[in-house]
Amino acid sequence: MEDLLIASKICSQCNSEIELDQKYCNDCGYPEGGTTQEQSGFHARQVMKKRGQAEASSLIKKGRNSLFVVAAIAFLSGLYYFFKLDDSSVLIVNSILSISYLLLGFWSQKRPLVALILGLLVYLTTLVLNGLIEPETIYKGLLIKGFIIVYLSKGINSALQLRNA
Repeated sequence: MEDLLIASKICSQCNSEIELDQKYCNDCGYPEGGTTQEQSGFHARQVMKKRGQAEASSLIKKGRNSLFVVAAIAFLSGLYYFFKLDDSSVLIVNSILSISYLLLGFWSQKRPLVALILGLLVYLTTLVLNGLIEPETIYKGLLIKGFIIVYLSKGINSALQLRNA
């Protein structure tokens, strides 16, 4: 009856049960039966992975913040053109865009990759449509437009890295 029992030990990293003859933990991959060099390498990879995730999270946060900035810019420009042109349709369209960017910004906390891609697509579509309607808008605020596109793109790249980590 004792032959049927499998001797085991507990992983020192994740407290999972490991068979005595097993070198690596099935749950976390820690080389419990490995050399000190292998164990040090495991810890170094864990630290690098956490650092990379923290950097990616920071860039995603910047991308999320750019969605909020775009929402504010859309709303404020809608107000400006409403008072300048006395056209309520501009205010309505920009308010809808602003709400869309706000919703994408909040949703990016749960699904950063999808939200940031959609945010970038909506932003680029808006720029193209504005350029078709009024071609001079292509050159107005070019620096701000570039920053928004870069931040959203970096956020997308970071979300991809975080997902693949």
